[in-house]
Amino acid sequence: MTVYPHPPRKYIDFGKLMGDAWRLTWRHKFLWFFGLFAGGGTALGGWSGNFNYGGGTIDGSGSTASAASHELTDWVNAHWTLLLVLIGALVALAILIWLWSVVCRGAVIGSVRAIRRDEKAGFGSAFRRGRESFWRLLLFDLFLFLLVLGFAVIIAALILMFFLLAAMAGTAGAIILTIIGLWFLTFVVFGMGYLFICTIWFIPWVFLNLIVMFAMRSVVLEGTRPMAALRRGGRVMSDYLTQSLFMFLVSVGLGIAAAIILVMATGASAIPAAVAWIIAYNQGWPIVVTVVASILLVFPLMAAIVGVALTNTYFTTFWTIGYDKLAGNEPADEPFPRPQQPLRAPGQT
Repeated sequence: MTVYPHPPRKYIDFGKLMGDAWRLTWRHKFLWFFGLFAGGGTALGGWSGNFNYGGGTIDGSGSTASAASHELTDWVNAHWTLLLVLIGALVALAILIWLWSVVCRGAVIGSVRAIRRDEKAGFGSAFRRGRESFWRLLLFDLFLFLLVLGFAVIIAALILMFFLLAAMAGTAGAIILTIIGLWFLTFVVFGMGYLFICTIWFIPWVFLNLIVMFAMRSVVLEGTRPMAALRRGGRVMSDYLTQSLFMFLVSVGLGIAAAIILVMATGASAIPAAVAWIIAYNQGWPIVVTVVASILLVFPLMAAIVGVALTNTYFTTFWTIGYDKLAGNEPADEPFPRPQQPLRAPGQT
């Protein structure tokens, strides 16, 4: 087991941390390509349909809703093979995006460390760093997934066991379930729900998030395995709890500001397309205006992609620099500038 020495107490200038993260992100734009997926974000598409029912009648034995339900059931029965293929394709695409995100996270985190140490950093070297840390980071993700899955299975088993015991008790069990349900509805949901979410659940989530954020960087930068990385992350968080919590609060505030700016920028870039769609609708959807409106949609789409890539790269950089400072991999910031000693003449004491 790797033993990490207790690092000396140090001060972090969060203004400098935010500035350094921004300058690094802005000057090395090749990281944006990897940052688009480094934050775990994916672009999800959707589909819409327009079902028109006309020219027919529905007798009194049915309704429009039941007719639509029957048509949907018939369509599913007739195309179940196609549905299975689509579901399999979506699952395969999600897995591929997840695997690529593992590479991208390692690429951005490793490149930030290299840039801070004045090492060579470029697109090729970033991809190489992501590939080198791929298996360690993939094992870390799978380990976290199994932990969450095991916890969910335990909770579900306890709830199922409770309901089975209550059902075996007959009338008394039904009365107990009714009383517990009424108590949960009135006391927990309406009375304690807000406090429950904001305190009991929120605080452990913050600590777990900090441990995972630090552990992920330990996996990439220090080559640790999942359990050792979680211990390392917990050690860094506990040693510098105040700085870690403040770093989390700063990242939350910056995230809110970034989300607002991203929404405003995307909305502003979508104004020409919206105007074109309105004109096309009022003129009866002429083909020329419809094509122009469709082309103009490229601008908000590109704005959203660039914004997400920039935001993910910045926050990955922010947490990586912060981790290196807390873990002792970078020099600490000075709380106040050291006063310069006046020059003394030779022989003067």
